[in-house]
Amino acid sequence: MSQTDVVMGAAGALGSAIVRKLTADEKPVRAVVRDVERARRVLPPSADIVVGDAAGAENVRLVCRDAAVIYHCVNVPYQHRAAVMPGITDNILAAARESGARLVFPGNVSGYGPFRTVPATEDHPLAATSKKGQLRNAIERKLMDAYLMGDAKVVIPRFPDFYGPNVINKLMAPVFEAALAGKTASWPGSLDVPHDLIYVEDASAACCLLGATDSAYGQVWHVPGAGPLTGKQLIDMAFYAAGTEPKARARGRGFFLLRGINPPAVRELLELAQDFAKPLVMDGAKFAAAFPTFQYTSHEEAISQTGHWFGQHLSIRR
Repeated sequence: MSQTDVVMGAAGALGSAIVRKLTADEKPVRAVVRDVERARRVLPPSADIVVGDAAGAENVRLVCRDAAVIYHCVNVPYQHRAAVMPGITDNILAAARESGARLVFPGNVSGYGPFRTVPATEDHPLAATSKKGQLRNAIERKLMDAYLMGDAKVVIPRFPDFYGPNVINKLMAPVFEAALAGKTASWPGSLDVPHDLIYVEDASAACCLLGATDSAYGQVWHVPGAGPLTGKQLIDMAFYAAGTEPKARARGRGFFLLRGINPPAVRELLELAQDFAKPLVMDGAKFAAAFPTFQYTSHEEAISQTGHWFGQHLSIRR
């Protein structure tokens, strides 16, 4: 039986962190990417990098042919997500069925919609009103149906927003770049609302742990990170780590509507502003009880490491 783990979307933030974790644990791993040049900048030198297109069913079947665990970390631009992600997931699910591999599908909390209870547990209603959240729910439902039918072994860890090495999205990259440059950092929604955030290296460790645990499959697991932070707290720590004076401003929905940004980017930023306007805190008691020795990196240490990475890798974002 194969012991090779396959990471689809291995050059992305979480995918690359999973490759680093598996490599550090000396486990055979195949990193499937579209852009080899970028992958080599963010993956360990020893990584087995394979070019693959998750949108091609035959291509996915070939790269996953001998997989033990498949990590579905593929992401696509916001404006193409609804059209592309269901097909990509179908291809990865089909490859898992054929190879007999287990499937880890890292998720988020967009499917919940506005939190009805804080902290939210895994049985929170899937009441998303956004297209992003509804798409997430539809994909997760298809995967869990496959598990219930005995077609594939599937586990879904749910995370809050990531920060850390190679997390270069519209939320986190501007904060760490502003801290390094001593400029004002912008934050969506409110600066004073608590929000769970997780260091991407901790998220990858949780994915690998769940992927290696037979009893974890068929379930959803909240993995909330080292504790909630407000936007102000995160920004203050990022500037402190950079040795610059903290400067921050909140950006609400009106700001993004008036800036004349292209429509897909506006929708994404509006959703961020909405997400960070109210508390978003997850209940991680289930995961903590099942894995009592798992330890999160402190935010202070993780933010320091993140700032160091941005100082060395800003060219990746350009």
